[in-house]
Amino acid sequence: MIKDLFVDKDFYKTFFKLAIPVTIQYFVTASLNLVDNIMVGQLGAVELAAVGLANQVYFLLLLFLLGVGGGASVFTAQFWGKRDLKNIRRILGLSLMISSTAALFFFLISILNSETILRLFSHDQQVIQLGAEYLRITSFTYVLTAITGCYCAVLRSTGEVKLPMRVNVIAILSNTFLNYILIFGNFGMPQLGVAGAAIATLISRFIETTILLIASYRHQYIMTSKVSEMFKVPADLTKRFIKTTSVVVIKDFIWAFGMVLYMVVYAKMGTDVVASINIVTTVRQLMTVLFNGIASACLVMVGNQIGAGDYPTAFRYSKRFLLITTMVSIVMAVLTIAGSSFILSPYNISTTVFKQAQAILCIFALYMPITVINMVAIVGVFRSGGDVTFCLIMDLVAVYFIGLPLGFLGQAVWYLPIQGVFALFTSQEIFKFILCIKRFISKHWINNLVLDINPAVANEG
Repeated sequence: MIKDLFVDKDFYKTFFKLAIPVTIQYFVTASLNLVDNIMVGQLGAVELAAVGLANQVYFLLLLFLLGVGGGASVFTAQFWGKRDLKNIRRILGLSLMISSTAALFFFLISILNSETILRLFSHDQQVIQLGAEYLRITSFTYVLTAITGCYCAVLRSTGEVKLPMRVNVIAILSNTFLNYILIFGNFGMPQLGVAGAAIATLISRFIETTILLIASYRHQYIMTSKVSEMFKVPADLTKRFIKTTSVVVIKDFIWAFGMVLYMVVYAKMGTDVVASINIVTTVRQLMTVLFNGIASACLVMVGNQIGAGDYPTAFRYSKRFLLITTMVSIVMAVLTIAGSSFILSPYNISTTVFKQAQAILCIFALYMPITVINMVAIVGVFRSGGDVTFCLIMDLVAVYFIGLPLGFLGQAVWYLPIQGVFALFTSQEIFKFILCIKRFISKHWINNLVLDINPAVANEG
């Protein structure tokens, strides 16, 4: 099995072509999110907690958008295996309609009920006021995020990963620079604190969307077409897309809402605990960027093979991806534990918050191998084959019947410290790991969703 990892040069040529730009994008995103986190952290634990709690709304929307993007990626990767450009453009149109509608709904909820939302997470009035101010401003980014998410999902699934990486890097660099100016009042600008961070996010999202759309249509990428072609979609394709994507969205929402409930439990443990969790969450994003790249490459490469009807190669590729993930994750876990103090050293936080964050980070590292194997299996392997219902049921059981009850007991009944509660929440990954391995071996996850869809004969609806 290990020997099979190193015998296919074409596999690695494509793998690195896809994975490296995505990994760079996620690394820059996570790194500068960490910098942003540190910048806000300079204002104090209250400000850090306010931004973290306000971002729970964006987190829910983002998971919805990622669900739609995930559905678009499944169909696009399989259509690209057939070189069916017409239906790829239709998939983009469908995903844009669904994502933009959801983003508009979240915008209205956030702009009209910001303080009410924050009260669901905290009773600290200062946290509520600062978080509501941040939420009202950043809610204007939601539709922009929906548009860029759809275009980037389709681009990546056709092997075009450089443009999404470039526009994302530009946006994040802009966001970090604007944060530096607006949070602290540098270069003659007013010192706006948390509001400055929100304004910086809004401006950078606008820059990102503008550059992406101009570049896509100027260079005539695969998915670009007339508006009429994008939104004139066959009824059969619409039904299949909605059926698959709705399961992906529900699955991601089930998981995301569970994470929000976890945050509610953390918030009951105090502002310092929320600050510690927010720090580790940002660091965790940085620690797992490589696995996001692996999962993205897996979805495209395995999905292309399934769409082309080459199922043995699809299974062989997916096995390689899981083996690569296993080996890399063990090394990353060891490095994270060994360097936990160094990783957290840039933060200007109290000794209590530092020790809590360090303990949580080490527990995360212990869980890391099975956590990222689950991630690559679900997002890369199973999603490439359209096996989304299995993932939905698995997440439902893991989050709500294992992680949430154990974490709640740890906090409310056993009165464990934060590291104990975090460990209980994360124990759901063990259950998911066992099910993922069994499902992978069964090969029941391999489904060709586009086998009988022909753009030349499809009835328009």
